[in-house]
Amino acid sequence: MTVCEKNIDRLVKKMHEYYESQDSSTLATVDFPKEIKDKSNEWLIYIFYSCLLDYGMKSQNYHNNLINTYHVQPQIFNPNYVIEKFTTNKEELLNIMKNNIHPRYPNVAVDKWLNLSNKLSKYDNLLDKIKEFNNFNELNLFVRNIKGYGQKTGGLLLRLIYESNVCNFNDKLGYIPLDRHDIEISYLNNIIDSQKLSNQQIEELSGLYIKSGEKLGIDANLVDKYLWNIGNEFCNKKKCTNCPLYRDCKTKV
Repeated sequence: MTVCEKNIDRLVKKMHEYYESQDSSTLATVDFPKEIKDKSNEWLIYIFYSCLLDYGMKSQNYHNNLINTYHVQPQIFNPNYVIEKFTTNKEELLNIMKNNIHPRYPNVAVDKWLNLSNKLSKYDNLLDKIKEFNNFNELNLFVRNIKGYGQKTGGLLLRLIYESNVCNFNDKLGYIPLDRHDIEISYLNNIIDSQKLSNQQIEELSGLYIKSGEKLGIDANLVDKYLWNIGNEFCNKKKCTNCPLYRDCKTKV
């Protein structure tokens, strides 16, 4: 993989110039049920579940489905209840998820849900556990060791926890999750010469985006939000001529 850091700097600067006049708190957010208190232990558990299956379908539709599911089947967001009720009765949980959440891969989704529930059920208070971490790396390892989260879903979870300020450390966000859309943006803007990257190369590219943001005084979580929003608002909707990256992008629609 050949990387042009100069073009990364240019892309990050252009995104920042475009979004700096907007309220960054509204970019790339994840909704949750209004009856859940923000930054509470219940909120944290819900966020762990919500990020788990945020792939394979339009994100906004998925989160709307998830919130509606919480309204009618709140018990499936309770790790202890899930383990007690559905460990030997996966079919019932499968039907609840298929009829309400509508995941793209329901059988995989059920297994991931049960695995996460098993992990979370080990903690009397997940929020207290998160507050024990001394740095971002410890939080990152905790999420990665759960299994079931991909680069994007795990990275989204890390960013949401980081931005909530529930942690007791002051580290900067140490990882930007790059999915295939971010890699495509990087390729089309002449940052990389191939879209076929190994996990190690993706992590290297992520680090270079963070490095670029640091040079420009832009936090990694904002770079992450910018990339997410460019993909969601312009690439996915084919609004190329309105995109702030249009001039340098290989795609001309």
